[in-house]
Parts: sequence; C-alpha cells; structure tokens
Amino acid sequence: MVTLNCPYCDNAFELSDFKGERRLECPMCGRAVQVVRKRGKAGTEAEVQPQSATTWGTEGFRSPNRRDRYGEIKKGDVLGGFRIEQMVGAGAMAVVYEATQLSLDRRVALKILPREFADRDSFVRQFDSETELLASLNHPNIVNIIDRGRQDETYYFAMEFVEGTTLGDLVSSGQMNEEFFLQIMEQCAEALVYAHSKGIIHRDLKPANIMLNDQGIVKIADFGVAGLLAEAQQEGKGKKKVMGTRGYMPPEQEIHVNRTDERSDIFSLGAVMYRVLTGKVPDTLPAAPPSKVNPEVDPRIDSLVLKCLEPTAEKRYESAEELLEALRGYHRQVSRAHELCPQCQQDNPVTQKTCIHCGADLSGLFDSCPACGAGNRIDAEICMECGRSIKQLRQQMSVRISKTEERARVLAMRKRYDEAIKELKQVFEVKGKVFKRAREKARRLISSYREQRNEYFRQKVNEARALATEAKLAQAREVLEELPERLSRNKQVAALISHVESQMALAKKRVEGVSRMLDQKRFEEAEKALASAAKVWVNCPGLEDARHRLEGSRQTEQMVGYELREAKKQLEEGNFTEARAALQFALSTTPDSPEVKALLAEIERRESKTTLRNALQAGKKSFDEGHYRDAARCWEAALAVLPQQDKRRPKLEQNIRVAKQKALGKEIVPLEPAQLVQLKPAGILSGFVSMGNLLGLLLFFVTSAVLLAAMFIYVNA
Repeated sequence: MVTLNCPYCDNAFELSDFKGERRLECPMCGRAVQVVRKRGKAGTEAEVQPQSATTWGTEGFRSPNRRDRYGEIKKGDVLGGFRIEQMVGAGAMAVVYEATQLSLDRRVALKILPREFADRDSFVRQFDSETELLASLNHPNIVNIIDRGRQDETYYFAMEFVEGTTLGDLVSSGQMNEEFFLQIMEQCAEALVYAHSKGIIHRDLKPANIMLNDQGIVKIADFGVAGLLAEAQQEGKGKKKVMGTRGYMPPEQEIHVNRTDERSDIFSLGAVMYRVLTGKVPDTLPAAPPSKVNPEVDPRIDSLVLKCLEPTAEKRYESAEELLEALRGYHRQVSRAHELCPQCQQDNPVTQKTCIHCGADLSGLFDSCPACGAGNRIDAEICMECGRSIKQLRQQMSVRISKTEERARVLAMRKRYDEAIKELKQVFEVKGKVFKRAREKARRLISSYREQRNEYFRQKVNEARALATEAKLAQAREVLEELPERLSRNKQVAALISHVESQMALAKKRVEGVSRMLDQKRFEEAEKALASAAKVWVNCPGLEDARHRLEGSRQTEQMVGYELREAKKQLEEGNFTEARAALQFALSTTPDSPEVKALLAEIERRESKTTLRNALQAGKKSFDEGHYRDAARCWEAALAVLPQQDKRRPKLEQNIRVAKQKALGKEIVPLEPAQLVQLKPAGILSGFVSMGNLLGLLLFFVTSAVLLAAMFIYVNA
C-alpha cells in the first residue's frame, strides 16, 4: 500500500496495486494523474505527476502499449469523416481528441475506445443499440453525442465540443461561492432528471465529467458509457467488472455495475457536492457532516448531502426530481436570508443600504456588478444600472478565472513564471466582493510564483556558473540565454555572461592559431595550444578537428621520416627506382617539403651520374670489342644525360663520330644505284682511306714476320 498526494488538490489517497508507471484518476478531484515509480534512499518510491493533454503529444502515442490499444492515431488522420486535430484528454478506458467534422466544418470531441472491444461480441451487439439511445439525449446540460461509428477495429463517439473548464478545475481554483455552487448542482440534477426519464444511468458522475462552458452552463459528459464499457470488460476478462471512480460510486456499484439505478447517480452527485464543500470525498460511510469537516459550510445543507450519501439506496432520495426539489428549496431559503436585515430580521427594499427598521448597516449585502461596477444586492439577478444578468456575469467570470488559473499553473510548470504572473494579474481587474477570494488567491499565487521564479533563476545562474567552471561554455551560454533580459542587467549575471563570452573568444583564437603551427610543424606548441583551449572551453568548435589534424600531421611526419630513411638507404645501394618509389607517400602528402625535394634531386643527380658512367663504360667496351654501332648507341645515351656545359661533350661527340665511321667501314652494305649517287665525295674518300689502313696493317704484319724470322735464324747460328 502506497500513500500518494494529488498534485492538483493536494489530498492524499492510497494505491494498493503499485507496479511501475501507470495512469489513473485522483479519487478526490477526479483529475487524471500519472504515477511514476522511482528509486529512492528508502527503496522504491512513487511520485504523482500531473497528466496533461500533452503527455503523449498530438502527433500520436509514444507508448507502444497505447499504440497497440488505440492504433497509430496522429494529427491530420481522418476517422469516419472526422479529422484529428489534437489530444485533449485521456482516461482509463478512452482517449479524447479535438477533431473537425469535415461535412459541417465544426469542432467536435472524438472519444476513441480501445481496439480490443472489436473482438467482444457483447460490445459489438450493444454498441449500435445503446449508442443510438445515448444520441437521443437532447438536454442543455448534457453533452450531445453527434455521431458514433467504427473504422477497422476502432470504435468512437463524436460529441459536442465544450470550450470551458471542468468542475474539478473550478473547485481547485477556489471560484465556487454558495450561489454558484447551488446553480451548478441544480443544473446537474436537472440533467439527471432528464436522463433517468429516458432510462439512462450515468454510473460515473464525478467532477471531471461535469464541465462548464464559457457562459457557466453545466455540460455533463459520458452518460451511459461506463455501463457499456463494463459489459465489454466483463466478457473480455470473464469476471464481473467494476466500472466507475472510487469515492464517487455507491457501495452497490462496487459489487457490480448492473446493480445500479437512479439512486446510484444520486449518491455520486452527493459525493460531488461533498467534494466541493469539504475539499475531499467521503472517507467512510456514513459520512461526517460537511459543516463539521469545513466550518464555512452552512449546516442547513448537511442533511441534504448526507441523505444522498446514505450507504443503503432505499434511504436516499427516491428520484432525481426529489433531489432537485430539495436543492431548490434550500436555494430559496438561502436567497430569502439575503433579503433580511442581519440584526432585526426585517425586510428592506433591494436598494436600501441602511435598515429602515433598526438603522443597521446593510452595505455588506451589496456588491459591484462584474460588468459596470454599479452596487447591487448580492442576491440581485439583474443589475439596476446596466440591466445585465448578474448571475450569468458571475458564472462567466468564475469560469474565466478558473481557466486563467489553470493556464497560469501550466505556465508555471513549464518554468514560464513571468507569463503565469501576467495571466494572474488579470484577476485583479475583476470587480465585486464575490471575487475577493479569487483576488486574494491570485495575489498568493503571484507571490509564490515570484519566489519560485527567483529560486529557479538562482539555480540557473548557479548552474551556468558551474558549467563555466567545468569549461562547458556552450551549455553555460544556453542556460544564461534562458534568463529574462532584465536579469541579465544584474551585475553578477552580466559579469558571468561577459566572462563566458570572453573565454569562448579566447578558446576560438587558440584553436584557430593551431593551423599555422601545424603548417610550420610546431607540433609541441600546437599540442599545448589545444590543451589550453580545451581547459578554457572543453567543447570549443573546431577543437576536435584540430586534434585530429595534429594527430594526422604527426603520423604523416613519422611516415615521411620513415620514407626518407628508406629512400636514402636505397639510394646508397644504387637502387634509384626503389628510392624514388619509397618517396611516393611523401610526394603526395608533403610535395613542398624541402627535405623531400632535396632527396629527390639527389636521386636524380646520382641516377644521371650512374647512367652516364655506365653508358661511357659500356661504349668503351663495345668499341674495344669492335661493336662500333653499340658503342655509338651507348655514347649517344651518355651524351643525352651529360650536361650542356660539361667539357667532355666535344670529345664524346667525336668518339660517337669515330664509332659510326668505323661501323660503316667494317660492315659492307650493298648500295642501290640511286643511293650511291646520293653519296657525297667525302663519303667515298673515307672508304678508300679505310682500305689504305688495311693494306698498311697487312704490310706491318708481313714486315714483323720477316724480322722475327731473321732474329730466329741469327740466334740459332
């Protein structure tokens, strides 16, 4: 068993079935609340939170269980000719949307029932017959059912949309004087008289189902729906189902919903009256007299309320007509008392402010008209100055004040205290003694909201200061931006804002300077600058990118250093191709590096030198072996890599010519007549010179042989 406090009426109630998060209605005020399971120091705890229409949002249900029960319903969907606009309420067995009837372009309230009912035969059978009977209800104090239907597995009611407030909200706001209370109860009784004459029992009468429009006229919703849903629940679960709200339903209804009759609704209306008069529902039966619970209650109404709350149905009022007559009789009795002098109990004219019999002051019996401010007797129905209905004006004003307080409460819950205070200040403009309590309550609420606002702002400033200390400047600035402009002019807050902005600018400047350091390969300085910026602003824009750039630059530098060492090694070994290949990454990442450029130039120089040396050596070898064409080719390759200013170029060019000439002299190439004609004399002469050289060599060998033979003979002799 867990004891909880309602966030609306602050009354305590007990919850026996506590298993995680659930939604229910407060048994005291009937408003929807949400019970949240939490873990505290003492173990598992429960917290009650307000259940507003925006909890699930207007774009559809966020809870998978709700989506499964009611389908995927979102704004703009069309259900049986009704376009969904927004959710306005949710109870235990239905969800209500504001919708637009497309055929007539008017607002309606669309009550969506769980999809599971579509599988229950009893519900399907009763839906058409009973809803047709409910739709036949036509009374000014009953919410009219416009249409009902089914789309796929979803059943719905289309009802009159009531723009106003509920009795629960009106009681919570304190806008309930005795006159207004009696008018509301009489209208509720009139609605019961009409519905009971049609054979329809409400079975779930409570403050949340009693609405008042902007004119203060009562509109009771959900007539007969509780019984219809109870039958469907009984078939679905195979056991008797209790359908209603504890605290407002009579003892017989707690046994089974089918045991109810007209007197059950009378009990519920009695519980509603008890709640309005005392602030809570009866704890036990028989109930304590309302005047004993609340000394401000007129003791003459105790018997009326307690007769409605009799545990045995036979002891209650036999019918709603009997209850209505009792209410009207008490109302006449109270109204008659207002026409008498409080001292001598003698009648006085309605305009008399001093008793004509004893001279007593009667000004306390007068009040200002809510419209023109003229003084009238409190019990007057028509203003003697402007001619308007004072009763109706007061009803409208009470509903307006209730809605104003509700808007202020929602705004305060959203921490929009200034807007809430602005709403409540409108109550000060309401004239009349009747609304004195409303003005006093508005004054108390404004004082409370101001304290909450100041405390909230102090928490925000402390939160921003803590975030700034943790170097979370962006979050600190967001918190400070939520503060109103007038608070930013506070010296401490202004100094904090200035500090945050200057620190953010400093961190940005340090991060921006890292790029220049990385270009200059000042990695240590860059790392220190980033650490300093992170210390000032942990989430500075560009900080992570700069860190990645620093890490990448370091890795690139390491890779380039490795490639330079590998290229130098290959260069020393004379592997010029491998050395050049080793520099591919360095050339792609740091093409402007002086070290890379110098090494690449050294590779080119050494490769050219080696190529030149090899070509010269190969050419000399080929020449010595008589391969003059190969020699000429090798020397030409050497000449291609030899610098223009090299002094060896003329000699190398001469060697190439000699090799080519010798190649022509050694190889006899048959020439065609046309080619022979084209030969220059110099070419023919060179051929003869070559033949002369051969004859000279032959003569040299012959002479040498003769000399050797002569020396041999001489030695032997």
